[in-house]
Amino acid sequence: MSNLLVQNIKHTNNTTALTVDTEGRVSQPTKPSFQACNSTGSWATLSTGDVVPFNDVSSGNCFDVGGDFNTSSYRFVAPIAGKYIFTFLCYTFNSDSSNGFRIWKNGSAITTASSGNYDIQGGQSGSVDETISGTVILDLTASDYVDIRASTGSDYYGTYTHFGGHLIG
Repeated sequence: MSNLLVQNIKHTNNTTALTVDTEGRVSQPTKPSFQACNSTGSWATLSTGDVVPFNDVSSGNCFDVGGDFNTSSYRFVAPIAGKYIFTFLCYTFNSDSSNGFRIWKNGSAITTASSGNYDIQGGQSGSVDETISGTVILDLTASDYVDIRASTGSDYYGTYTHFGGHLIG
């Protein structure tokens, strides 16, 4: 029986790809991941098909490991092929009775196994704001892109709305 003893695994360009601590916990400090936010502290309205404008990956709890989230096009662009998990959290309703959003890949709405749209939506009666959210795992190739779009005319509150994701394997 033999053991491989290692604390760090590095690429030939000296980038640390993997670290193992004294308890055996593994970290991957350059694994593609992001948490994008909107920097506007007010309500905004989107028309059907509009991309939610996530324009901040550096304030508060926002980040972009690898620089793969584009704050001009509001989309994540996969740097390598693999399975990615994405989450969307939206503070919504304002004066609407229903709002809906969809996760899009390469310009097309993600569909379920039965060819229905993967919708993140909610409805209300009265004037109570709500938070709606959704999570999806997608198989991406390098350069595929993912964004969030309104599936109906929808309101959202900028600084309370987030889009995040990371490579899971």
